[in-house]
Amino acid sequence: MKNCNLGIIGCGNMAQAVIESISAGGMRAYEQASEIKVNVFVSDPDCGKVSAVLKKFGGLRAAKDNAELVETCEYILLAVKPQVYSDALKGISFSGKTVISIMAGVPVAKLRENLGAQKVVRVMPNLNAKILKSYNAYCSDGLGAPEKAFARALLSSFGIAVEVPEKRINAVTGLTGSGPAFVFMFFKAFVEVAEKNGFSRAEALQAAESVISSSAQNLAADVSVDIDRMIDSVCSKGGTTIEGVNFLREKDFVSVTEEAIERAIKRAEELGK
Repeated sequence: MKNCNLGIIGCGNMAQAVIESISAGGMRAYEQASEIKVNVFVSDPDCGKVSAVLKKFGGLRAAKDNAELVETCEYILLAVKPQVYSDALKGISFSGKTVISIMAGVPVAKLRENLGAQKVVRVMPNLNAKILKSYNAYCSDGLGAPEKAFARALLSSFGIAVEVPEKRINAVTGLTGSGPAFVFMFFKAFVEVAEKNGFSRAEALQAAESVISSSAQNLAADVSVDIDRMIDSVCSKGGTTIEGVNFLREKDFVSVTEEAIERAIKRAEELGK
């Protein structure tokens, strides 16, 4: 069993989701299928967050500061806001470290330049890491086989790891990184209407989850699926579904959603400049 030190800078929602996945299931190397024992160190300027994380998850260690954490660990997960990382990590050498960044919009070249890191993984996960269902698109530069295996194992521990060219990462940010928020809004509409029509909160959540989850699985079962045809297959002339579908079409529901995704992608591009 191999021992590795993973330092996590930042104790927000995504960092906690990663910590929880490691605590619950550990990691398994992608290529060798051998177990990796991970010693997790955390650091955050908010001492309250650090204390809460240490209390919630057993076996963690708190570093005195970011510099101590980087010195101690060979793998560093950056889980801080892209607007502040440069100042927060100023003066710290990442030479020889493998930097795994989940910051939106920050390209590999800028990470290398600002941190002096030679080995970089850029990842766009999403909040569904909390239930080990994150879509983790990533690209890497300068990694050897052991580092690649570690990164893949880490990402696979809280979802699926999908390697993509870096030029697609900003698009992934808008689609799957921001996407859960858009789905949650759609979900909210189902729940609120259900409650208005006499469903309890639990019943409303169950009904919404069932129809949204099963519909997504129905579509994903066939990569050649014609989505418009699937929509039409639920509608019958003069029926209930077509009444709602026609209203959504009048309001240009698809175009509005597309614009929301495009705006998220554009913002990711702006953050990288």
